[in-house]
Amino acid sequence: MTITIRLPMLPPSLNAYRLLHWCKQHKLKKQWAREVFVEWHRMNRPKFQRVRITLVFTFPDRRRRDLDNYMATGSKFVGDAVKGLFIPDDTPEFLSGWSFRFETGETPQTTIIIEKAHCSECSGLSCTGGS
Repeated sequence: MTITIRLPMLPPSLNAYRLLHWCKQHKLKKQWAREVFVEWHRMNRPKFQRVRITLVFTFPDRRRRDLDNYMATGSKFVGDAVKGLFIPDDTPEFLSGWSFRFETGETPQTTIIIEKAHCSECSGLSCTGGS
C-alpha cells in the first residue's frame, strides 16, 4: 500500500533554517505537522506498523541546491509529523528508510510518499511485516 501527500510548500534549507529564530522554527514545524495531520485525517487515518518514506522536493526553477540541506529539514519536519499518526514512532523499528530527490515543476511543493515496508526491507531488524 502506498500513500501520496502533496504539500504546496518546501522546507527551508538547513542553512536558512539554522538562521531562523527558535520561535519561527517552531511555527514551521507546527505548520508541517498540521498539513500532514489534515491529509491523514482526510484519508480516514491510516495506520502502519512499518513504512519507508520518499520525499520529492519540486522547485519552479533549475537553480543549484544542495540535497543534503533539504534532507535534514525535510526528514525532521515529516518524521515528526508522521509519528503518532501513520506510525507509532519515527525510530528504525517503524521507519525502515528514507529516499530523497529533486524535481522541477511549475509550482513549489513537497510530495511525501509513504509505502508499507515488507519484511525483506527490515534490514535484519525484527519486523512484524506491517499491518
